[in-house]
Amino acid sequence: MTVPSAIAAPAHAAPGSQGSSAQRLVFIGKDAKLGINDNGAPGSSAGDVRTLALTMTTASGTVVGTVDVVQTLTDEGAVDRAVKTLVISLPKGTISGMGLTTFNDFISPTSRPNDRIEQIAIVGGTGKYRGASGVIDIEILPNFNSRWRISLDG
Repeated sequence: MTVPSAIAAPAHAAPGSQGSSAQRLVFIGKDAKLGINDNGAPGSSAGDVRTLALTMTTASGTVVGTVDVVQTLTDEGAVDRAVKTLVISLPKGTISGMGLTTFNDFISPTSRPNDRIEQIAIVGGTGKYRGASGVIDIEILPNFNSRWRISLDG
């Protein structure tokens, strides 16, 4: 399986960043498989875990990989706050990310992140993406789909 070149477009580095160029990948996450572990007290409570597996495709629907997400609730209240870790698996390696996310009701299977677009830090990778850094912008779409804009530093 190869990643079509149409989805990997060079981008200019942000002002003040190192390197002369960056790589940008854009995928659609679909076919969600959601898991929820309600640990401790019933309802949202610290230590609850949500897992999510998605198929990654191009805009035209070509499958290019998967993403696996684990979110652990660290603080419940008016807004539930969780640490999000993820691994994007592509044909030439993986990209790892980490960040914070909030939910109105973390334990509800219909709940989506509060922010329509989340930004996650790229904290590394393997293969072609070894030592990767940058950001991932995850846009929430209907039906548990999402648009992933991956900006790798040059």
